[in-house]
Amino acid sequence: MAEPLRGILVGLGGRGRYWLGNGLRHPDVTWAAVVEPDESNRQRGIAVGAPADRLFVSLDDALTAMRGEADFVMDVTPPAVHEAVAQRTFTAGLHLLGEKPMSDDFAAARRMVELGRRAGKLHMITQNYRFGPQPRTTRRVLAQDTIGSVGHVDIAFYMNWADNPGSHYVLFPYMFTKDMGIHHFDMLRYVLADEPAAAQCVAWNPAWGWHKGDASHVAVFTFVSGVHAVHRGVGCAVGTRTTWNGEWRIEGPRGTITWEGNDIFHTHLHRAEHPVREQVFADRPPLPPNQDPLLTEFVAAVREGRQPECHAADNLRSLAMVEACVRSAQRGGARVDIAEVLQG
Repeated sequence: MAEPLRGILVGLGGRGRYWLGNGLRHPDVTWAAVVEPDESNRQRGIAVGAPADRLFVSLDDALTAMRGEADFVMDVTPPAVHEAVAQRTFTAGLHLLGEKPMSDDFAAARRMVELGRRAGKLHMITQNYRFGPQPRTTRRVLAQDTIGSVGHVDIAFYMNWADNPGSHYVLFPYMFTKDMGIHHFDMLRYVLADEPAAAQCVAWNPAWGWHKGDASHVAVFTFVSGVHAVHRGVGCAVGTRTTWNGEWRIEGPRGTITWEGNDIFHTHLHRAEHPVREQVFADRPPLPPNQDPLLTEFVAAVREGRQPECHAADNLRSLAMVEACVRSAQRGGARVDIAEVLQG
């Protein structure tokens, strides 16, 4: 049996502790060291399993102490720090598993992709939503031509998102679109097996919102195939909430696929010889309970010497959807071609 991959976890904030737990539960991952400069976060991390004897205040200290005893770095720091973490990781000859978004600066994200390519190391982004049962099953159902060629997608997302005062989610501009939107935008690419061509976006902040940046938007994407997708999001909803995946409606000539709560339905009523309203039962990954599928994919890619799903170069296209939305919102909702973003 292969030895577990040895990781250095950078960051013990709320999201960092989430990945700490996922790694502790995974049979093929072990945390060789953890990095966290904030003492209160260090104590919270120790309380849930961080190794107190291998807890460092800087990544440089951890890389020096663990030279030859680590295989990868997991970066769960704010987006503005990701490029510096990538530089140190690849210089040390380690693979990188980075929290999304890859960066809050698209030019920096391109540089990070190039750093990984030159180092010959894997760089995967934690687009974990696409690994869930709803997107996995829906991609299969669409590939089976259940509703015919998709023409339109509508996604609604309403959540009391990121209400911790002082966090970068609350303080920085367009964080709802950048940090939450990218989950759904990446799922769109995955579910449709298609690539975006252009985006239009209008963003605003309701009067009662607690974010300094706009935390509501309507984004319209045009895909290469001609599919149009609308994403409606409010990050300061104080009433009824959707699930974290959102409520999806995918339209085709032979009906719709909808995400209703955690369930999936196929419905075909109009001019249907045999009306359909049936639940599509979700595919379940062949993994033991509590074994994170994204970590499993990363481990498999390292061991097999291949690119993982949602590797950094591919993830640039999901990040480009975010960047196109931000540029469009700044231009009053004007159309922004994805090629403009990708080409710099």
